[in-house]
Amino acid sequence: MVQQTDEWRADAPRPDIVVTGNSVMDLLYRVRSLPKWSGAVPASDVTVLPGGKGFNQALAAARLGARVHLLSAAGQDQWGMRLKESLADEGVDVSHFMLREGAPTSPVAVLVGPGGETAFVGWKQPPPLQLRDTDIEVARPVVSGADILMATLEIRPAALLQLFQIAAESGVTVMLNPGPTPDLADLPEVGKLLPYVDVLVPNREEASLLAHGAGLGEPSGAEELAAALHGTGIPVVCVTDAGSGCAVASAEGTFRSPGFPSRVRDATGASDAFCSALAVSRAAGAGLRAAAAYANAAGALTVRTVGSSSALPDDRDIQRVLSASTSEPLTQRPGTPDE
Repeated sequence: MVQQTDEWRADAPRPDIVVTGNSVMDLLYRVRSLPKWSGAVPASDVTVLPGGKGFNQALAAARLGARVHLLSAAGQDQWGMRLKESLADEGVDVSHFMLREGAPTSPVAVLVGPGGETAFVGWKQPPPLQLRDTDIEVARPVVSGADILMATLEIRPAALLQLFQIAAESGVTVMLNPGPTPDLADLPEVGKLLPYVDVLVPNREEASLLAHGAGLGEPSGAEELAAALHGTGIPVVCVTDAGSGCAVASAEGTFRSPGFPSRVRDATGASDAFCSALAVSRAAGAGLRAAAAYANAAGALTVRTVGSSSALPDDRDIQRVLSASTSEPLTQRPGTPDE
């Protein structure tokens, strides 16, 4: 597995990836429990870091060597400038990163528990920070020239549909990470996107909801969910299963790719690192098994550090994990930080 991964990394050209999603500021609070109504809990640490699924996925892909454009918007304020500068410093093309007047950059409260579990308090982007038709048209040449378009449900479905249609016209691979988990009421709109999706990367909760919306019954295991969603016509479905790795279904069949051992400090951003690693490796020519292992290693590394953007690994880190791995199934363990 490692030799196969090393071969495509050594000889592959740099992939061109367009990412779309939110860019926010994460306010991370390390807590021992969630507060009750009218109650309060102490935080052992508070950190302010750039975040958002769009921001994280763009940053992660750039750290893995891809040429990355981020199609996103933030407020024209101190936080928005910090987000844009952070992306540019990492080599992300910010030509289509808009700073809007009249709307503050969105904050998201991230509560991180003692075992690395997370809870979020945020809101959907206000209208001034949503992608406009003109934003999408201006970005058309960039989207049409990409290898992969990565998207999340942070962007309203109507805008995603426009982007997916542009990608389809040019033969660009579309990867959808259907998070945050959509509401039941949003499933019909999400369903309109799925015919354009080449690679679907949900977690088990998101996969179960999509399966329900598609009338597929109640498959429970990751493998069953991946196979059922693939059966609707989506070429590749990769269902992430926390520390247990992922299940992948495609025309080649269905398989489980095991996870890697890691002590979990903060699960924020792990799915974003996974998606970007999967996208970069696939665009660079990796087979599904090699790409899934590479993505699992990226996710396992991310959970070891508090803060999503600060935790995203580079290729050297991932290769180190792959080189040290065994062929036995491995799982993540919640607990204290690695020493």
